Amino acid sequence: MLKKIFMALLVFLVLALLSACSGNTQMNPESKKEPAGTTDSDSNETSDNKNERFTPNLPEVDFGGYEFRALVPVNNAYGSYTFDVEEENGDNLNDAIYKRNRYIEDKYNVILKQTEIADFWPLIDMFKKSVMSGSDDFDVSTQNRSLNLATQGYCLLPDDLPCIDMTQPWYAHDLNETYRIGNKNFIAYSDECMSVYDAVIALCFNKTLLRELGLENPYELVRNGTWTHDKFFDMCRAAVSDLNGDGKMTDTDRYGILSQFDEFLGNFWVAAGIKTVGKDPDDMLTLNLAGNEPLLSILDKTRQNVYGDQKIFFDTYKDKVTSFQLDLVDVSHMQFENNLGLFLTAKMVRIPHLRTMEADFGIVPFPKADEDQNRYYAAINGAWPKIVPNTAPNPERTSIILEALAAESKNLTIPAFTEICLKTKYARDEESQEMITIILNSVTEDLGTTIFWDSVKAGLLAEVMGKGNFVSVIEKRSASWEKLLNEMNGAVDDLK
Repeated sequence: MLKKIFMALLVFLVLALLSACSGNTQMNPESKKEPAGTTDSDSNETSDNKNERFTPNLPEVDFGGYEFRALVPVNNAYGSYTFDVEEENGDNLNDAIYKRNRYIEDKYNVILKQTEIADFWPLIDMFKKSVMSGSDDFDVSTQNRSLNLATQGYCLLPDDLPCIDMTQPWYAHDLNETYRIGNKNFIAYSDECMSVYDAVIALCFNKTLLRELGLENPYELVRNGTWTHDKFFDMCRAAVSDLNGDGKMTDTDRYGILSQFDEFLGNFWVAAGIKTVGKDPDDMLTLNLAGNEPLLSILDKTRQNVYGDQKIFFDTYKDKVTSFQLDLVDVSHMQFENNLGLFLTAKMVRIPHLRTMEADFGIVPFPKADEDQNRYYAAINGAWPKIVPNTAPNPERTSIILEALAAESKNLTIPAFTEICLKTKYARDEESQEMITIILNSVTEDLGTTIFWDSVKAGLLAEVMGKGNFVSVIEKRSASWEKLLNEMNGAVDDLK
């Protein structure tokens, strides 16, 4: 008899919790704001109202000291993945994470714990093995191959998590729509995912060289809507110089642009608002290549300017590096600091590495295709979201903690990163602060440059660096690329 009573009470509590999550969302789909303020509906947009506080529609729950476990990668040169910190240390972002987590712990009576894994593949393997064995090893994990894992059935999807409300302003609506396939949400990028901001690609420019060369001010060009591919390439050509006069362009001469080919070349079509992988009328993945004249035009222009008669681009992956004993990802930054390049591509996570640079530098978005383009687009490359294993014993509890973390991240960690670190601590002027706002409000993603980078992006870039036979390559390789997309589409269908 006691057992029956206990089971009845347990069922009642679970139903009450489900009702609390769904009920609050239905009654008030807008998040609570203290005090009331105006928020852009596009989640990518940062808010200038520093007094605005976001409060999620979540039930008051006591989880009895539950240990909420996150499996995450170790921070590296490509992103910040820290889920928790042990103490405040005076660093703005560190302290914001600490305050956010202690707030969540106190409010819901949980203990947040992270397990860090150093390498990429062991992180994936640990996640897969745990799910396949049915183990309860962790509640969430930060993963790079998140879409693959989700479509292969390893994860609970956002729609399986009752207290996740992806309409709220702490979710990245444009990115999440990109990852919505077959009218099903597979990824829920939120402001808790710092690597969304880390992975945004911008252009830094050397202000000292700009003045010496008598070139136009990129800030004014951005504001006037005249910051275009043609203008960028003209400025790059003006900066090239064989500094030692030996008739050879080496890593100690001056270039228009410093980067790595895979971080640089594909940005031109993304900055034009073009996606090589799109959606068909049924919301399934489809190639957007054949007959795509705007794309073909940009590919051809990129090839002619970057690999034409004048060497404007030093590629630390392809060109010979002899003067800098550094990891390849750091070579272009060191060249930039030594005034050997007018422009530098830089993910946001790398900009703080320029803080010791003596010459002034500025930050602008990648240029538009032409002046008729009505906005800028900032490519994202390499963001790692949180995913939930399908073995999660309590999806309601998991969704409450994730939703609370996302909202509190919008209150604390995102302002610390964008307002304090990027705009105040590392930006050298007010104009760069303005540009950072434009960049972060323009984030977009082409799955052809991320999820399918080793097929679609790699194939197109090979022709940019090669013979430029774009039409024939697309004709020859589209079938194999479509097969990859169809495999993912098929996996999505299997989950319906």
